[in-house]
Amino acid sequence: MIWRWFWREWKSPSLLIVWLALTLAVACVLALGSLSDRMEKGLTQQSRDYMAGDRTLQSAREVPQAWLDNAQQLGLRVGRQLTFMTMTFSGDTPQLASVKAVDDSYPLAGQLATEPAALKPAVGTVLVAPRLQALLNLPAGSQLDVGDATLRVAGVVVQEPDAGFNPFQTAPRLLMNLADVEKTGAIQPGSRVTWRYKFAGTPAQLSRYDSFIAAHLQPDQRWISVENSEDALSKSMQRAQQFLLLSALLTLMLAIAAVAVAMSHYCRSRYDLVAVLKTLGAGRTALRKLIVGQWLAVLLLAATGGSVLGLAFERILLLLLGPVLPAQLPPASGWPWLWALGSLFIISLLVGLRPYRLLLATQPLRVLRQDAVANVWPLKFYLPVMGLAVVALLAILVGGSGLLWALVAGIVLLSLLLGAVGWAGLWVMRRLTGRSLPFRLAINRLLRQPWTTLSQLAAFSLSFMLLALLLIMRGDLLDRWQQQMPPGSPDYFLLNLTQDQVPQVRAFLEQHQVQPQTFYPIARVRLTGINHQPADPTRDNALNRELNLTWQTQLPDHNPLVAGSWPPKTGEVSMEEALAGRLGVGLGDTLTFTGDTQDFSAKITSLRKVDWESLKPNFFFIFPPGALDAQPQTWLTSFRLEGNTAMLAQLNRAFPGLSLLDIGTLLRQIGQVLAQVSRALEVIVILVTACGILLLLAQIQVGMRQRRQELVVCRTLGAGKKLLRHTLWCEFALLGAVSGLAAASGAEAALWGLQRYVFDFPWQPDLLIWLVLPLAGALLLSLCGGWLGVRLLKGKALFRGFNAA
Repeated sequence: MIWRWFWREWKSPSLLIVWLALTLAVACVLALGSLSDRMEKGLTQQSRDYMAGDRTLQSAREVPQAWLDNAQQLGLRVGRQLTFMTMTFSGDTPQLASVKAVDDSYPLAGQLATEPAALKPAVGTVLVAPRLQALLNLPAGSQLDVGDATLRVAGVVVQEPDAGFNPFQTAPRLLMNLADVEKTGAIQPGSRVTWRYKFAGTPAQLSRYDSFIAAHLQPDQRWISVENSEDALSKSMQRAQQFLLLSALLTLMLAIAAVAVAMSHYCRSRYDLVAVLKTLGAGRTALRKLIVGQWLAVLLLAATGGSVLGLAFERILLLLLGPVLPAQLPPASGWPWLWALGSLFIISLLVGLRPYRLLLATQPLRVLRQDAVANVWPLKFYLPVMGLAVVALLAILVGGSGLLWALVAGIVLLSLLLGAVGWAGLWVMRRLTGRSLPFRLAINRLLRQPWTTLSQLAAFSLSFMLLALLLIMRGDLLDRWQQQMPPGSPDYFLLNLTQDQVPQVRAFLEQHQVQPQTFYPIARVRLTGINHQPADPTRDNALNRELNLTWQTQLPDHNPLVAGSWPPKTGEVSMEEALAGRLGVGLGDTLTFTGDTQDFSAKITSLRKVDWESLKPNFFFIFPPGALDAQPQTWLTSFRLEGNTAMLAQLNRAFPGLSLLDIGTLLRQIGQVLAQVSRALEVIVILVTACGILLLLAQIQVGMRQRRQELVVCRTLGAGKKLLRHTLWCEFALLGAVSGLAAASGAEAALWGLQRYVFDFPWQPDLLIWLVLPLAGALLLSLCGGWLGVRLLKGKALFRGFNAA
C-alpha cells in the first residue's frame, strides 16, 4: 500500500524537486566532504614534508634543555638545527656559505635529495649546494675548510625538504653535522645564528606540547605549525580547500531552501486528498503510515542516489585535482558519510516536519470549505527555531568557520533588505500607472497577495545571491593566483650584488637578451625606537630580528598606497600598513633604526599594502635615495630566463661572488595548482547551479495551481492568450529585477566578509553585480514567465484548471 501510494505520488513535480534537492545535498556533502578530508590529510603530510617535521621552534639562542626533555617525555621526536654564515676555503679560494648544521635525526619528515642518493651529513663530512660546488670546484671526496675545521665533501645537496623560499638568502648552502660546529670556531659571541628545533609526533602529543610551549615562548621565538606555515604552495591549496567548503555551504543552503519550498507546496496540494480519505473513513494511524512511509521512501532514494552521485563527483574532482595533490592521498574517514546521511535526515526533519504535520492534521471539513486549514506550529515560532537549528548544524559541520558567518550575515542583510525593498517596491507599484495593460495586470497580481510576493522574492533573491557569490569568489580566487604568478614572472633571483656590479650585471643580462627586473638595494638593520622611546620587543616579532630595508624612487606596482603621499623625502619613510597596525603607529610617527654603523630616524609619511604571498621582493620599509648610504648594502634583482641555461654558467664565471636562486619549480607548481583547481571549480559551479535552478523551479511550481485557476477565470471573461502571456512575462520580469537588486546587496555584504576575513583578499565594491544581477534576474524570470504562460494556456491545462476550480 505504501509503495503503491509512493509510485502514484512520484509523478508530482514538487515531490520530484524534493528528491532531487535532497539527492544533490547528499552528493555535495559526501563528495566535497570526502575530498576535503583527504586533501586536509594529504596537505598536512605535504606541509610536514616541507617543514621536515610537525612543528618548528625558531629562536635566536639555544633554548633550555628542559623544554626538549619535556617534548621527549611526551613521546615526541626532536631534531636540532643551527644556521649561520661563515667563510669556506678550497685551497686559497674563499667563498661565503650559508651553513645549516643538523643532528643525525634530520629530516624528521620529507626526503633529503642528494647526489649520490641517500646521503646524510655525517660527522666529519659536509654536503654542498651545486652552486658552492661549482664556485670552489669541489668534487666528491675533496677537502673543504669551514672555519678552523677541515671536512670532507661527501656529495651534493639537490633538495632540502625545509629549504623554503627566501629571496634574501645571500650565500649558497652547506649542510654539516651539528657535532662539527664547535670544531669550526665559527660561532663567537655576537655571531648571528638561528636555532631551529623540529618536533614530530601524534596529534595528541603535539597538542599537549602546544599548550606547554605557549606558556614558555619568548618574544624573539616563533612556534611554527602546519597551520601558520607561510609556504606559498600550501596557502594556495588551503584556499582551494576553503573554496570547496564554501561550495558545500552554498549547495546545502540552496538545497534546504528548495526542499522547504517544494515540500510545503506538495503538502498543500494534498490537503484535499487527505480530507477526502478521512471523510471515507481513513484513520489517523493508517494515514500516518502512508505519509511517513512515503517520506522514508523519498529519503531512501535520495540517500542511494546521492551516495552514487557523490562518489562519482569525488572521482571526477580527484581526476581534475590529481596532478596537484600528493601522490598518495590517505583514504577519507567515515565522517563525510556520517555528515552526508546525517544532513539528509536533519534537513528532512527540520524542513519537512511541519508541512507533513499540517497534512496529517487536515480536517475532513475541507471537503466543503477550502479555507479549513489546521493551525499547527505557527510560522512565527517555527521559522526562527528552524533557522537557528540549520545554522547550528552548519556551524558544527564547518567547525565555526568564518565562511558560515559571512554567508549568514549576507542572508540576514538580504532578509532585512527584502523587507525594506519588498514593501517599498509594493508601495511604488501601487502608484505606478502605465499604458500597458499587461504591466498593470502584473502589478495588480503582485499587490493582491503581498506575502506570496515577498516569499517569491526571498527564494529568487537567495538563489541569485548565492550563485553570484560563488561565481564572483571563483573569479577572485583565480585572479588572486594569477596576481601571484602573472605572465612573465621572474624565475631567478640574483643576490649579493655590490653597487659597482649593478651596471655590469644589467649590461651582461641585456647582452644575452634577458631583461632584469627592479634592482633593490638592501640594508639589514633593527627597529629599536618608536617616537624617541625604546621599542618594546614583546609587541611584534619584527622588533626581535634584523629587517631588510631598501630605497626606491618609484612605488612598486605590487605595493598600492593606502595612506599618505609618495615618494618619501629626506628623513621620511614608507611603512607596511599591517606592521604599522600591530605596532600602533601611523602617519607622522617617528621610528629609530640601529644599523651596523649608526642609529638614524625617519618619520612615517605613507603606508603601503604589501602582498607577502607574491613571489616578489617585499619590504616593511622603503626609504628615499641616499637615506641608507651610511649602511652596508647589497643589491638584489630578478629575471626570467627562457631556456638559455648556458648563460647561467657564464654569469657564474663572470661574477663568482653572486648568489643565484632558482624558483622556477615553485612557479610551475603554483601554475599547475591554478590550472587544475580552476577546472575542478567548474564542476563545483555546475553542482551549485543545479541546486539554484531547483530552488527557482520549486518557487515557480508553487504558483502554478493558483495562476492556472486565475487564467481560467480571465479566459472565461474574454481575456486573450496573448494578453495573459504578456501579463505573466511582466510579473516575472518585475520579480526578477527586484530580486536581483536585493541579491546584489546581500552578495556585496557576504563578499566583504569573505574577502576580508576568510580569503584575505583586498575588498572593493563590485559595481558590476548591481547592474548584472537585476538585468539577469529580470531576463531569466521573464523567460520562466513566458514558458509558464505557454504551458498554462494550453487547452488541456485550461480544461484541468476549470475542473479543479
